[in-house]
Amino acid sequence: LLIGVALGVAGGHAAHLPWVRAHGLGGLVCVGAAVLFALWPIAWQATFRIARPLQELAAVAAEIARLEGDLALSRSALVHRVPDGRGGLRTASSAELGVLVASDPDERVRRGAWECLRQVEQHVLEHGYLEIVKLKNRLGRRLGAEDWYDWKTQRVERITKREVFERLDELTALTHAGARSSLQALASQHGAQVLQPWNLRQAATGDVTRRQDPYFSFANAIDTWMRSFERLGIGFHGARLVLDLVDRAGKHENGFMHGPEPAWVDRGVQRRARIQFTANAVPGLVGAGRRALETLFHEGGHAAHFAACAMPAPCFGQEYAPTSVAFSETQSMFCDSFLSDPAWQARYARTLSGERMSDAEIEAGLLAAQPLAAWNVRAMVAVCAGERAIHELADAELTPQRVLDELRRVERTHVLLDEGSPRPVLSVPHLLTMESSAYYHGYVLAEMAVEQTRATLEQRFGQLLDEPRVGATLRDTWWQHGNARSFFDYIEDLCGSSLSAQALARVVSRSPAQVSAETRHALQRVNEIPERTCSGELQAEIALMHGSELIAKGRNRAELAPAFRAWILERERLKERAAGE
Repeated sequence: LLIGVALGVAGGHAAHLPWVRAHGLGGLVCVGAAVLFALWPIAWQATFRIARPLQELAAVAAEIARLEGDLALSRSALVHRVPDGRGGLRTASSAELGVLVASDPDERVRRGAWECLRQVEQHVLEHGYLEIVKLKNRLGRRLGAEDWYDWKTQRVERITKREVFERLDELTALTHAGARSSLQALASQHGAQVLQPWNLRQAATGDVTRRQDPYFSFANAIDTWMRSFERLGIGFHGARLVLDLVDRAGKHENGFMHGPEPAWVDRGVQRRARIQFTANAVPGLVGAGRRALETLFHEGGHAAHFAACAMPAPCFGQEYAPTSVAFSETQSMFCDSFLSDPAWQARYARTLSGERMSDAEIEAGLLAAQPLAAWNVRAMVAVCAGERAIHELADAELTPQRVLDELRRVERTHVLLDEGSPRPVLSVPHLLTMESSAYYHGYVLAEMAVEQTRATLEQRFGQLLDEPRVGATLRDTWWQHGNARSFFDYIEDLCGSSLSAQALARVVSRSPAQVSAETRHALQRVNEIPERTCSGELQAEIALMHGSELIAKGRNRAELAPAFRAWILERERLKERAAGE
């Protein structure tokens, strides 16, 4: 229509200039209108030329959504049966499988859980996933990109797929030697069987996980989270939060945060956010308490980020594109990084009776985790590389066996295990939905940003434990501005340098002697850091839910933590009683 108007006026003026000079401005208006009407069909033709492809793309997107809904239903109906350790089988939820592979002391249970994860891959490949990939690639190409993965990175991170993997490839190269030598050392210590995917994590950290489990109490998770966040200066600016932390049948299998009402400034009035987040912790399962704490810190970091937005429109404070996945995950992963901080563990890791974790146990836990630190980073990159490989296959090659062959090749390259990854690529739920597919690289970029940010703030403040300037700095430098700038600009604003893999590579490649020295130095300083009195509030209205069941509701820790503690302890007792029967 605009082109038609412009051509009408310009054409009328050019074609009838002599006539216009003879008859004045009225002639120009008259002739311009005549030419405009003559070009009106052209304007409509141009409009339909745009509208028809948009209608087609909308139809493709609707078909993808339908197929993903069908896949989700069939996926949720899939029953997982694992050895029960007594010669029989029991049903396990999707959330349990990864925990069992990582920490169960019985190899039969670990292998059974891992085989269930492999069955998930086969299931999704036979129930519509490949057709979804074809349609998403078609959509991405029609929108001007190489494929779906490339379009998604351009839309969300404002860089191409190639630029994303240049950064991931740098990290892969920096961690190869460390990961390889760690695996060789574990094999020398535990035997070659440790390099089977269902044995690796348990051999490296399983015993420590079980020993430390009482110090990451599920029942005390709300109390620990609220005290730590308040002392870090992290709050929620009046937001309304709904937390649903415990696994149940039919529940979405991945923890996430969603903000249906974003925070923004409406003509000088701050509109508060409404935010929900969920997890799949299983009371009574080894590692459940730590998982609950990780969710509270991780999703709580997301919530604090979005609740603090102070921009003049809601679009700046919502979690979808152009909000960067990598930037969003930097906030959440920065917050959950405290759970692996030796100083934080010395202050907050407590049993139900209040006993603190010993310095020796803290050091032992960090030493146990370090051999797989570089390997863990590569395992994350394997998910990204596997998904990229799927989307780069031609439609004719998208068969179940061809995809599985490609995934095993990618896994062997990155995790350096002959039989593939402890967490098979297509068992990762992010890959199965339009919203979170071509997304996982955001976690890896965020890992880089987290270590770069921690190094910057430690240099600026001296230490991070209970440092209230941490929350203030993140709020003022990043959170208030929403998605107004790119992830890479924000990292440079805070750190004074562009995003790099160097800080992360240094942390994951430390020797045991370096880990011990840094841990002991941090523990010696804990008593010098004041343990400030807490008000008990995070500037939020918080509801603790389990589906439709209300566990507790309030603004103060005293209203929330005791009720949650009692509720979790009761569920753990019920689980123990059922196991005994």
